[in-house]
Amino acid sequence: MRLRLLACALTAVLAAATLGTPAVAAPKKPGKVGLVSVTGTATYTSAGKKYARISVSWPRASRATRYQVFVGNSKAHVAKQKKPRTTVRSPKATIKKLKRNKVYWVQVRALNGKRAGSRSARIARVTPAASATLSTARHPVYSLMSYNVCSNACSRWSTRAPLVVREVQRLKPDVLALQEASRWGTTIIPGYTETLGGKDNRILYRTAAFEQVEQTLSPEQQSAECPLAVDPENNLVLGDDGKPVRAEPCILPVDGIADPPGKQAPWAVLRHRASGQTVVFVAVHLQVDDKRSMATRRATQATDIFSALGAQLAWWGRNVRSMPVVVLGDFNTNRSRAGNNRLESVMHANGFYDAYEQARSLSRQHFNTANPRWLTKPVVGVTWGDHVDKAWVRPGRSRVVSWANAGRMSGGRFVAPLPSDHHPLLVRAQVS
Repeated sequence: MRLRLLACALTAVLAAATLGTPAVAAPKKPGKVGLVSVTGTATYTSAGKKYARISVSWPRASRATRYQVFVGNSKAHVAKQKKPRTTVRSPKATIKKLKRNKVYWVQVRALNGKRAGSRSARIARVTPAASATLSTARHPVYSLMSYNVCSNACSRWSTRAPLVVREVQRLKPDVLALQEASRWGTTIIPGYTETLGGKDNRILYRTAAFEQVEQTLSPEQQSAECPLAVDPENNLVLGDDGKPVRAEPCILPVDGIADPPGKQAPWAVLRHRASGQTVVFVAVHLQVDDKRSMATRRATQATDIFSALGAQLAWWGRNVRSMPVVVLGDFNTNRSRAGNNRLESVMHANGFYDAYEQARSLSRQHFNTANPRWLTKPVVGVTWGDHVDKAWVRPGRSRVVSWANAGRMSGGRFVAPLPSDHHPLLVRAQVS
């Protein structure tokens, strides 16, 4: 009897001790990771092999102690990944040893202990194809801007023109390509000079940074742009058999206009004052409409532009393949649009790749540069960014320092009144 009472007492003591110890609560499930952004890319060589890397970041998730970063070759593949490419404590990561010029998909989820939160939206990224190492003395970093100002199709141009000018003055690009600028008229941007040619598309350059290259025409060359010869005594136009005679020597700026079906594409050769480097800048605006049927037309327009550019430079005794060339403008397509690969194939065949995908640093990757509804809240392109405004460079002969949607923002919104239905695209790059 005593033994039974002792056992019962001991059991009671143990039960009381157990009940007195508070249970350890399981960690709560962390929140879902917000939109992942690519903040930078680079190419590099390791052990004799060529690689690319991308840097990504994301908003902090609630209750997160770590983050898993998944990388896949397709949208479906990344979602099936169980083993993360890397696990980090802070909301950013660098993914290394990627193939160059290849599409990768990235997804992130938060951890709290062993509990995992919901995965982020899947984003896609094309790794850079190449990046040249260039001397800044011989190949300065240029600030290049493309801006669709919608002077003709959009209303209130007279009140918006000063806002456009103010944006240019704020950002101070060295070279500016304008689209839909047919009503530009006498609008002047202090400190900038416009090249000859172009109606809807225009090229302006910062006078302190660049000057337009001029060339004396050879006797075999003829041009209606040459001024007429004038008799200095009577100021009358000189003639030959009743026909006016052109002045000799005739010195003209090295420029031209490629004229594909649709909108003219002006180009100009500019010389950087400090370094002496000469660069060809081309301003482009391709056919609008995101229907697949327009993809072929845009590809044809791009083909015609490069064909005309090559022929016109050859007339000047210059080779388009050996000169530094940058193409800027509104291309009305992106990787989310049907048939985008048709334009991309033409650009790649001519050696040009989107600076957006070659940039070492990116700002506002997901905020579209096009804003057709005139919203101050950023229009977000989740997967690709969906930018129709572009700068194209030759990867092996350039180094894209930065890419940015450069519209003026405050408190997470674009500042009203908006100057245009596009935000300015600003790219900083070296070219050779």
